[in-house]
Amino acid sequence: MVFNRRLFFPWGLCIYFLCFCVAGTVFGAGKAKKGEAAKFVPGEEVRVEADDERIGNDHFMVYVPSDYTEERDWPVIFCYHGQSGQPTTWPMRQAVRGKGFIVIGMGYVPTKKKMTRGQYMNLLKREKRSVLEVKKYVGEHLRVDEKRLFVTGFSKGGWHSANMVEASPKGWAGAVIFAAGRRGIVQPASKKAFRGKPIYIGAGENDVNMKAAKRAAAYYRRLGAKVTFEEFEGAGHGFDPSGSETLYKWLVSNSATDAAENDPSDKEVERKSKAGNRQTKNNEP
Repeated sequence: MVFNRRLFFPWGLCIYFLCFCVAGTVFGAGKAKKGEAAKFVPGEEVRVEADDERIGNDHFMVYVPSDYTEERDWPVIFCYHGQSGQPTTWPMRQAVRGKGFIVIGMGYVPTKKKMTRGQYMNLLKREKRSVLEVKKYVGEHLRVDEKRLFVTGFSKGGWHSANMVEASPKGWAGAVIFAAGRRGIVQPASKKAFRGKPIYIGAGENDVNMKAAKRAAAYYRRLGAKVTFEEFEGAGHGFDPSGSETLYKWLVSNSATDAAENDPSDKEVERKSKAGNRQTKNNEP
């Protein structure tokens, strides 16, 4: 596998090139030679070129928390991007404020536009395999907590995350669904496995998917999940992840090593925040 840093600059090519050169000088960004061991540095993001056909897309992103040490295992967030996007650690890297979690930006396994339910279920199996392969690789370089894995996504990624947690509820410590709901294609493999399962759903006040998000929250609550629903005031299909105190506290609370011992109340928690005041468009800042 080949590794190189990735920087996010949504400007024109010339400005991007200039910033890349400056950043490469200051932060040492660059592309490792083929065959070199990955250099996972706390507080930095690495692009991993995937040469395994079992892994979705041709690469994935790995962010190492700034407070990372080898003294303990770390919770991991698998993050899925929106429509027409690329693997990115947004919005979870910003939501955790750069600390406490390894964040992995995932790609999608190639698929057809139209599929039968059976074909879609097979696709989810391939997506699960992709996650397992990425987790295995990252675990060879960083200390990963196998019991604290979270699936998250924005827009298309949010719908996908709902499908992933429904197909394999026991494999995830929790799920974060942004600006999306659930499609109902997947019937939960085990309703019992959702009892007390932490589910966070957030959507902008004016988001086109707000109704779907609320329906998903009600559905998971009926399954006995511990649902937290947040509405971003004034926001449309986008938001500022760093502005949600509710999300940050949810992540910290549900990633605690004793989280499994917490009271699995099925009471739905609803919050309104101003995280949408500095909202973003599409699926990246």
